[in-house]
Amino acid sequence: MLCLRERIFDEISQNEHYRIFKHDSRIMGVYYSLERDELKHLKKELDKLSGEKILYCFTLDPLGLDEEDFKDWNGVTLEPIPQKILDVYESIYEY
Repeated sequence: MLCLRERIFDEISQNEHYRIFKHDSRIMGVYYSLERDELKHLKKELDKLSGEKILYCFTLDPLGLDEEDFKDWNGVTLEPIPQKILDVYESIYEY
């Protein structure tokens, strides 16, 4: 759903914690691990790429993400997962 929203469809990297997509000079990272441990690896991957970067992160924290985790992420726009998308996932998956 995020790919549709951002119109970025070409997956260029993936693992069990995140995926990276690219279209022209736009790059989108989606971090879906509930642990913050793998953020440093995602940052390294995004740092290798040039272009307009946006990062979506899943979180169960009602206050959102801790901005301290992203203080040195230059050139990356951080976005929360839109509530409508979270609602769809919640209806599909039990956690």
